[in-house]
This record gives sequence, C-alpha cells and structure tokens, in this order.
Amino acid sequence: MTKEMNMTIENKLVIEKRDLNIYHHSTSSGYLLSYNKRSKPPLALGSVETGDYLHISIVSGPGDLKNECWINLPSWVDFEFSAEGKMVLTHSGEANRIILKIPPGPPTWQLKVTRSDDFQFLPPSDHVIIGDALSRVQG
Repeated sequence: MTKEMNMTIENKLVIEKRDLNIYHHSTSSGYLLSYNKRSKPPLALGSVETGDYLHISIVSGPGDLKNECWINLPSWVDFEFSAEGKMVLTHSGEANRIILKIPPGPPTWQLKVTRSDDFQFLPPSDHVIIGDALSRVQG
C-alpha cells in the first residue's frame, strides 16, 4: 500500500499564541501555521518507504512557554519527538490516539511524523493537533 494519506495539522496554541513551522518533505514545502488555525489544504503524506515525512516545530518567540502544551496524534503514525537534544521519544505500534504532554519551558521541541505501510486499514484522512491547556478545555 503506497497510497497517500490526507493529513491536517491544527494549531490550538490559544494561550501561547505561537505559530508552528511545518515542513513537508515530499513537496519540499514549508510554511507557518498561525495559532487557532488548521492547515489547508490537507497535506498528502506518503509512506516512510517513499521517504516522506512531516516535520513540525514551534516558532520561538520572546521567552519560554508558560503553559503545558499537548500533541494529539493518530495511533497509526510513527513519530520521533525531541526536545532540545536532551530527550528523544519514538513511537511505532498500535493504540487509539496518542497524547504527548509537554511541560512549560523553552519552545525548542520538534516532531517528525511518518506513516508506515504496516497498518492494513488506514483512514483516507486524519489530523495532528498541537494545543495548550485552554484549548484542551474548550475542546
């Protein structure tokens, strides 16, 4: 299965009001996603076998992040999360959705999202949400 998956990125950093950097490898395109927005059109994410991935990072601004952030990922993605070279968290496997909680601090984390061909039933589209405490409460 080498079909592309439509992936939408949502920026719900409503307290921090930070933009996200998004880089899509297969199209060599990058852009900024303002807070309280979602990517349009959805990104066509190919498989890891085709060498495709999304690289998402938070835009540095004045000062550290003052609130906890969270990342909501589909279970079928493989990812690598790193924070200022001190920690790397990787995932591959099955679950429902994955929530990463990031404590307040420097806005120096990065997320690389890939899609494996190991899953037999993939939805035609899905999403990644990055938010903070207020957006989590507001849903």
